Amino acid sequence: MNWTSLLKSQQVDFLTRVKKPKTYEVSLLESSVKGCHCEIMAFKGEALTKLYTVARQQAELVAKNPPPVPPEYPEPPDWTIPFPRFFQQQAIDYLLREQIVERVMQERLGKLIKKVPHDVLTSIALDDEGNLRNESKFCYSLFNNPKFSIQVHVADGESFNGIKKDKIKWTITQDDLKSDLLIFLCLFYPFTGKHGDERQVVIAGFLPTDLIESSEPKITVVPSKLLYSGGLNWYLDSFTTNEDDIDVDEEIILAETIQIASDHISGDWEYWQTLRGHTRGINCLAFSPGNKNKAPLLASGSRGETKLWDLNKGELICTFSELPWSKSGLVDEINALAFSPDGQILVSGGADSTIKIWHVGAKDLIDILHKHNGMVRGVACSPDNRMIFTGGDDRRILYWDLQSRKVNSSFSLDDTTAHALVLSQDGKTLVTGSYRKIKIWRLDGEETLLQNSFSAHSHIVSCLCWSNDSKILISGSRDQSIKVWNLETGTLIRTIKGHSGGVFAIALSPDGEIIASGSADKTIKLWHLESGELLATFIGHTNSVTGLKFTTSGEILVSASLDKTIKIWQRAS
Repeated sequence: MNWTSLLKSQQVDFLTRVKKPKTYEVSLLESSVKGCHCEIMAFKGEALTKLYTVARQQAELVAKNPPPVPPEYPEPPDWTIPFPRFFQQQAIDYLLREQIVERVMQERLGKLIKKVPHDVLTSIALDDEGNLRNESKFCYSLFNNPKFSIQVHVADGESFNGIKKDKIKWTITQDDLKSDLLIFLCLFYPFTGKHGDERQVVIAGFLPTDLIESSEPKITVVPSKLLYSGGLNWYLDSFTTNEDDIDVDEEIILAETIQIASDHISGDWEYWQTLRGHTRGINCLAFSPGNKNKAPLLASGSRGETKLWDLNKGELICTFSELPWSKSGLVDEINALAFSPDGQILVSGGADSTIKIWHVGAKDLIDILHKHNGMVRGVACSPDNRMIFTGGDDRRILYWDLQSRKVNSSFSLDDTTAHALVLSQDGKTLVTGSYRKIKIWRLDGEETLLQNSFSAHSHIVSCLCWSNDSKILISGSRDQSIKVWNLETGTLIRTIKGHSGGVFAIALSPDGEIIASGSADKTIKLWHLESGELLATFIGHTNSVTGLKFTTSGEILVSASLDKTIKIWQRAS
């Protein structure tokens, strides 16, 4: 599945959700997870009043030089309002529309784009009777690539039925196709709700102009023909030069240091080595089991590639590239990695909604699995080498038969996205972490039972790990805390705080005594499991720490970061 097919299928899912709620019920379009894409934005109360005020002030200036009177503008005695005064009201509506579009673009695309200045008077499109047309377009460009041009098309609509039934339409011309990208919004008429007047904007989708093939002077676009708007950031980022494009040799490297915070730490730790090779930030790590005849391998995943490392030698073995399997040439992030218990298979889950199965020995792709309808954020392999468990943004957990590579069964998380998942060593218990919640699932053959669900954090649960006996669960969150849980009762044993950024990685030493945590504050911290005491802080990464793994002996800790490096820390002999 290439990226256009993925976004088309996600658009179908979006339109299905639009068809479910009544015209006034939009909860199915609102994201329950902070930081995830949401298709709708609402402007109401004081915020909307401020936009109206600015629009009125700007319209007063614009109306001082109104355009010529339209040919069919009503004349007295049928109509007694002078055209300049009527035009001022149309200008208010246009300028309010413009401000709302600008707020949507800022909220959804942040610093990726910037607005292109334009002449307001010539941009206000009126019909022959002088009324503001129900369509407007606004020009933007990429902030770091000004030659990449974007047009935002906005159309008014009366209700959600317009999206449900493709009644809302946008008209584009051949001149519009000179832009690189078209984004389509629907602005609903103001209505009175519990917060007073309210305007809602639905981000209907987008289209790269190179996908539009038509010689007609005017082309009509409807929601069902668009690509899902959740892919906008990713698509634009592929045309943006950012810090990840800086050559590794030009990075500013901090001195790797270890600050010992307690006398109770067992053995001193020291920095050993940095592994380089990734050209993008690293998102995840995995260790192969290893055995007497074979040294364990380390796998690391970033945008478009997974690398295998010989940890004993500190050398790169090979790179599994996503590029040959992407028809468009655009690749996405690898979010999760897991080795099969025999170490022969490596499973990767990515933002392109696929799960890829790689053969470690042959260093080749075995298969690509397509069933998720959204980003895959977690993968795990069963201890008997038979099953793969995957979860992600479509709020589903899928069980795959590794031999037939088909979905054996699945279950829904209903109200939440699985940002993290871990499987117990006996393969009978699965734990998922989402926005605020942790859910514990008992796996009994093809039947899945929700054993426990509890509010765990005040933000997304981004990482989880078990104790060896599977009785203790440790969770890390973007709320900057670490929590230790009694898994049998679901009770909180303790909360550990000390990071100044979200916690993105958690690992427990094989002896079950030390918790390692990695954070957006660029540090790694060691904590005593029993007391929650801070033992040491590792400093050396220059960006968020996203992966942590202890070796089987517990003598080595491996860390990965968005700074594109892997660092190896070891106990001093």
